[in-house]
Amino acid sequence: MQEVDGGFEPMLVDNASTDGSVEHVRRRWPQVRVVRSTVNLGFAAGNNLGMRAASGRHLVLLNTDTRVQTGWLSALISAAELEPRIGAVTSKLVFMADPGEIQNAGSLLLSDGSGADRGFHERDAGQYDCREEVFGACGAAVLYRREMLDDVGHFDETFFNYYEDTDLNWRMRLRGWKVLYEPAALVHHVHTGSSGEWSPFFTFHVDRNRLFMILKNAPPRMVMDSVGHFAGLSGRNAARTMMGRFMRPPQALRRADLGPGRARIHVDVVRSLAAHMPEMLAKRRQVRRRRTVPDRDIESWFYPRDLWLSR
Repeated sequence: MQEVDGGFEPMLVDNASTDGSVEHVRRRWPQVRVVRSTVNLGFAAGNNLGMRAASGRHLVLLNTDTRVQTGWLSALISAAELEPRIGAVTSKLVFMADPGEIQNAGSLLLSDGSGADRGFHERDAGQYDCREEVFGACGAAVLYRREMLDDVGHFDETFFNYYEDTDLNWRMRLRGWKVLYEPAALVHHVHTGSSGEWSPFFTFHVDRNRLFMILKNAPPRMVMDSVGHFAGLSGRNAARTMMGRFMRPPQALRRADLGPGRARIHVDVVRSLAAHMPEMLAKRRQVRRRRTVPDRDIESWFYPRDLWLSR
């Protein structure tokens, strides 16, 4: 908070916390404006609440499970000022437990429509120390230009948690906005610190929201492929779950991601997709109608999924 002279409005969005953090912040940093919600709005709506309450031309988000390096905020702002079509500037995130390992150096879009962290679990040997354009930004520590948000819209609050930043990245790209990666904006990040990676909560929202995002933004072929793949995977999981009730399945089928818990999550995803399908199709019509960039330009950013999995 001491980095930027004037015009800086620190804000804490409280998502119905019960741990006394608001009182602590008010005692320790009285200059911080607190925006409170009486219910847990999730990442998407919680951040939207803060962004809509803020007044700056640049809006910077920072997760609670992070610690920033000196110069982080100044680096983001300097990068954003390089040209007017930069809609977002994303930080260099390393793991809190091992700062020599990269968590995110900009966000990728895989060829199957999945989001991914560029450089994920790579040792930091300086390979991501150059400022460059990337497909998208990670919402854990990012600067958004207000003009871009006014044009594209904020996070989709139906997502609640996860993939809302990748969805926004895609919508940005379809409107011709750029995303810049700034390695001087260094952040230590716990990563899924507030929900737990591959917990039922995490798995449900990642599986469902990836499909929400594809339904809204992707070319028709990818929509058909992704929905068909998920339907097939759900059917196989259901069959393996039923088989497991009557016989012990082979070792290869006793993986955690193919067990009864994952099958139940898939059922919940299908139900949620059905309930929200009219809403997602209406949003798709709006996104496709307003795009100024053809699908082939977006597809040029696709990173091969097989190559990603073979890392």
